[in-house]
This record gives sequence, structure tokens and C-alpha cells, in this order.
Amino acid sequence: MRTLRLLTTGALALVLALTGCTSDGQDRGDAALTVQTSTTPPVPDAPLTATAWTVRSVAGTTAPGDREARFTLTAEGQASGTLGCNRFSAPVTVAGTTVSFGPLTSTRMACEGAAGEQERALTALLGSGPLTWKVQGSTLTLTAPDGTAVTAEAASAAE
Repeated sequence: MRTLRLLTTGALALVLALTGCTSDGQDRGDAALTVQTSTTPPVPDAPLTATAWTVRSVAGTTAPGDREARFTLTAEGQASGTLGCNRFSAPVTVAGTTVSFGPLTSTRMACEGAAGEQERALTALLGSGPLTWKVQGSTLTLTAPDGTAVTAEAASAAE
């Protein structure tokens, strides 16, 4: 009888130790395994090509909300969109983590104010040589060799 009582007491102590139970349900820092679950799945990175990108900042300056710059890169090596005022197209080459824009062809409407400044900065950045690209979730960052960057957000599936 004494052996059965010792085995039962030992088994109960082992179960409590392994499950990390405490009287108030709080973790006391013991060796219990904690599993965290999330109801929100992680956002997969948007693909560089075939995504409509909306420019959010150029060279650290927030893009004006009234004249959004947008662009799309195709798997066939073309870029097209708007620089804020003027539409553009250009050949594009993606090689690993770099992307290079060829000469930009654009319409020639006069553009003043913040939208004009954004357009000039974006045109200069896209033409500055191979850009390093990185997509995290729905945000694309293109970085020029001098460290100047443009950030863009992927359009939602509903757009």
C-alpha cells in the first residue's frame, strides 16, 4: 500500500512539474513550454513583378496624397506607371536583389509643387543605376547606390 501511495504521489508531482501548473495559472518561469497562437496569419511578401506599387516616400520625403505615383514591373522586363503627374514606361532588368531601369519614356505635362518635386526625385532615383530591392510584407524598398531610397506599398487584392 505504501509503494502505491509513493508511486501515485510521485506521478502527480511529475505531471504538475511537466505541465507547469500553478494555482493562479501564471507562468512562474519554470521549464514549462509556452505555445503562442495567432489568429492572423503572417503576411506573405508581395511579388516584385505583377504587383501595382504605390509610392509612399522618395528620398525620405512623404509622397503627396493628391498625386500618387504608381508603377508595375512585368516579368517580361517592362516598367510602367505614373511618376505623380506624367505617365512613364521603361525597360527593366531584375537580377537577384537588384533592379535596373533603362531610359524612362514619359509624357511631358508641367508639374509643380510637391508632386513635381516627387516626380523629379523619383525619375532621378530610378535612373541612378542598379537599385537594391527588398520586399517585406506589402512594402517594397528600392535603394540607390548612394543610399537614397523609395518605399512603395502593394495595392490590395481589391484594387
